[in-house]
Amino acid sequence: MKFYYADYNDESFVVYEDENGRHFPVFSERYGTHEVDSSKILKQVEGKKEVESLIKYMNPYGQGKKNIYMAGPLFNEGDRYSNQLNSDALRKAGYATFLPQEVVIDKDSSKLVKDACFFMDFKAINLCEIVVANCNGIEIDSGTAAEIGMCYALNKKIFAYKSDVRNYYNENYKLNNFVGGLVNNKTYSNIEDIISEIEKE
Repeated sequence: MKFYYADYNDESFVVYEDENGRHFPVFSERYGTHEVDSSKILKQVEGKKEVESLIKYMNPYGQGKKNIYMAGPLFNEGDRYSNQLNSDALRKAGYATFLPQEVVIDKDSSKLVKDACFFMDFKAINLCEIVVANCNGIEIDSGTAAEIGMCYALNKKIFAYKSDVRNYYNENYKLNNFVGGLVNNKTYSNIEDIISEIEKE
């Protein structure tokens, strides 16, 4: 699939070319779904990270029994390792997962890559049927809390994963009251139990 810039003043206004040679905005959430006049096409998007992020946005999930969004912090090796293990276990069980850390933003990322990551997360949440939220840590990650809130509003099934052993010794390390209410005040300490519950759906 080919992508093109369509506005000198807006790096994120990119379009894709369909099989009939017509052009449509990639980020329909911001730019709508109307065909873009081919005379406005400027140049092809060629940056490797840019193209990879746009392709991932177009199809955030692979094939599987259900789409599962993997919410959670991804800002250090431990977070990413835990997220990856859980995602791998769900994929092995036959589910399609969207794991945000598979498209990484770094200090050199362009505005287009950053916008692609935002919009693909937004799109993946809308397309998912189930959310597995990594809630480990003393305080829940702010982005994860936002994802849980959005998913609750969209009536998605949410499973909160919290393997932190401090849960067993101190009530203060459990989820705050509001977030707890959004997940029916239930957390799971391992992905196997979550998979068992999903299989019952």
